[in-house]
Amino acid sequence: MRIQNKLITIFFLTSVVLVVTQVLVMQWSIGKGMIDYVNERELKALSGVASSLAELYQKEGSWQNISKNHRGFKKIIDRGLVDSEFSPAQGNRPPSRPRGPRPDMGQNQPQSNGHPIREQGLPNGPPHSRGGPPAFEVSYALLDVDKTLIAGLYSADLSFSYIDILDEKQIIGFLAVSKRDQLTAGYELNFVKEQQRYILLIALGLVLVAMLIAMPLAAHFVKPIKLLTAAMSKLTFGDYQQRIDLKRKDEFAQLTRDFNELAATLEQNEQARKRWLADISHELRTPVAILKGEMEAMLDGVRPLTLERIQSLSEEIAQLEQLLDDLHELTRNDLGTMHYRKDYVDLITLLSEEAEHYHTLLLENGIEVKFVALPDKAIVFADIKRLRQLLGNIITNGIKYASEGDTLKITVELSQDTKEFHLRIEDNGLGVEKDDLPHLFEYLFRVEDSRNRDTGGSGLGLSICKKIIEGHHGQISAFASDLGGLGILIILPKEYPLDD
Repeated sequence: MRIQNKLITIFFLTSVVLVVTQVLVMQWSIGKGMIDYVNERELKALSGVASSLAELYQKEGSWQNISKNHRGFKKIIDRGLVDSEFSPAQGNRPPSRPRGPRPDMGQNQPQSNGHPIREQGLPNGPPHSRGGPPAFEVSYALLDVDKTLIAGLYSADLSFSYIDILDEKQIIGFLAVSKRDQLTAGYELNFVKEQQRYILLIALGLVLVAMLIAMPLAAHFVKPIKLLTAAMSKLTFGDYQQRIDLKRKDEFAQLTRDFNELAATLEQNEQARKRWLADISHELRTPVAILKGEMEAMLDGVRPLTLERIQSLSEEIAQLEQLLDDLHELTRNDLGTMHYRKDYVDLITLLSEEAEHYHTLLLENGIEVKFVALPDKAIVFADIKRLRQLLGNIITNGIKYASEGDTLKITVELSQDTKEFHLRIEDNGLGVEKDDLPHLFEYLFRVEDSRNRDTGGSGLGLSICKKIIEGHHGQISAFASDLGGLGILIILPKEYPLDD
């Protein structure tokens, strides 16, 4: 089943359950309220009977005259209800179905301490004894102050309401009236049935409205899912230009933003992959083409086979070998197979050794090295072999693009906030445009006017430097030097040897 159909079904079933529950509660409430209303009106109608019984008591000073006189008690009840809708003669009276057993309340009624007991479990129907109480639709009984039966029907199976019978504000007895538990006729019953029909129609209308709301609401929830499904399907087939423009402010909006970020990342990676393959093909093709051309020219006798020609071929082979070595280093790093053997290294000592190592090359190119504000020690936890490779790439890179008389400035500072060493290597040679600075560490990137094959660079040296620094949990970036050339900033965390 589709998600939209599931949502519609859930909304519909939930609405039906709520509406049915509400209908049942309303029907029960209306029915019970109407029954309570009828019982209350009957009690008001019997207030005159209570007054008549009080007058009867005042004449005799006791209930002796009416005790066990069930027929006489019935006549008093009938006279009191003759003008009300509760009179048996009234056609519009709302009777209840006969309630419970109609026990024999005559002379043979069981006694306890001289008082009759409320009977239970006796058969329904009129009494067999001529002197017993008559059959009433609702049971009435006259009770004394102790609620002992004097006349009428008073069964333990029924629930009664009581009307106080007063003589000069003193209770002399009670008129007990059995409570109805349902309506069987009368306009009250018609009113309840009519209300139930209205409630049922309203319930059907609410269910229909719920369906009308559920369908567009489910479509509203499913729409972004459909868009994501369609876009994801295209994404799996390599269409990385897919984007979703969803104007929402919920979880779906966050999901679409994440999808767009994923698609953009995949598109960038695909473009980088294609550019990488194109650049690698170009870098490999160029030295191979030179080698092939030189060798064919010598084989054909166009160029003489001299030591200079062989030296030129050797240089091309060396450049090709360097390119392959760099590619191998980067591949190992990407695969996670480049291992580091780290130990505590003094960065100041290492810089001095590297400057001495490249002293001859720097002197031949007329480049002066200046150390500025170096601390006594700068201990880092690093692989010294990889750091030498890093510094060698940066120094040789600066030599390639420097002119005679240029300066190579090296500065080491300790950041007191982050406890990190900031190593800056700057030159006053040919600078780099600001827009190109973030791309210097990308694979095979060259600045158009300054970096070309005449310098012998493969475009991978700074990429390898970045991988080495990342392997040491540091950072590397390029900036425009105040000297006018290019500056490289290397940040490495400070370490404290165990013997300190």
